Amino acid sequence: MPSVHVVTAALASGDYSVGDTLGIERKTAVDLARSIIDGRLFRQTGALRRTYRRPLLLVEGLSDGAAVEGVSWPALRGALVNVAISFGVPVLRSIDPSDSAQMIAIAARQLHGPLDIPYVRPGYRPTGWQSRALHILQGLPSVGPRRARSLLQRFGSVKAVVAADVFCLASVAGVGDAVARSIRKALDHEGTSPMDSDGTH
Repeated sequence: MPSVHVVTAALASGDYSVGDTLGIERKTAVDLARSIIDGRLFRQTGALRRTYRRPLLLVEGLSDGAAVEGVSWPALRGALVNVAISFGVPVLRSIDPSDSAQMIAIAARQLHGPLDIPYVRPGYRPTGWQSRALHILQGLPSVGPRRARSLLQRFGSVKAVVAADVFCLASVAGVGDAVARSIRKALDHEGTSPMDSDGTH
């Protein structure tokens, strides 16, 4: 696909990433079965959930109703339901490597393309100040529930987190340099307002 630029690099979790937002764990049917047997599936899913705002499990070549590597179909299906419900990670299925590549490319285009409808962050609307603060912090790049709690415990408020520099953010347990830079970059980004286009301020 000429329109897709691929860079090989070490990732904290997952097999593919689209920017700092979308992380994809890709498993063939055989690897899925083996990862259920040795417990890797849920460890990898948890790591993916903590690292990316939009985690995704892509399962390749899995046939409905068929056992794989001695793992029954009900067990395979149950594990995928667990990933989607307990971990909150969507599960997509592809036919083969070519189909997987197409799906990843489509996901990348949709992630960066404009939405035709307003996007509303899913989930409940918290009422207490701490719950609200945690909810706001989870809107930052690569910040899930655990990192949000660590940031709030360290700085005491959303305002203090927003004011912190990269060094201070990186020193928080579970954050690190890469995530700290992503947070700072998002907070420092200055978009172009509609009034800027005609030179009026």
